[in-house]
Amino acid sequence: MKISLVPSTHVDEVWETVEPFLFKATEMSDGRWTTNDVLAAAKDEHFHLWVAIEDGVIVAAATTSFTDYPGKRMLSGQFLGGKRLKDWVGLLDEMLRNWGIANQCAGIELTGRNGWARALKALDWSPKFTVMEKSYE
Repeated sequence: MKISLVPSTHVDEVWETVEPFLFKATEMSDGRWTTNDVLAAAKDEHFHLWVAIEDGVIVAAATTSFTDYPGKRMLSGQFLGGKRLKDWVGLLDEMLRNWGIANQCAGIELTGRNGWARALKALDWSPKFTVMEKSYE
């Protein structure tokens, strides 16, 4: 298993394979994002597109970006999906840690469903806050 950052100039080459992995996550954004939005963000380098590859086949995809707060820079995760999470999530966590440190990030944060708290607990992630929402539509 290998984790790789897809250069923005090569996003189109993998998108047909990657899009189905990210579709469910974008659907959970309640209209905030579509996979076309994610594609555009990855191509213009607003998002970093990561893939997990096994035997030459992409089995998962994730996106990150940098968020610069007044007090620190964080690596932020937005969308993730794929097959056999347990086979690659530890490798992705390690790769993102190294990427974040190399880019002066103080840590990593993600927005996601509550199930991620359970899935990432073994990798020393901890929930920090819950996002609540009320729609006006």
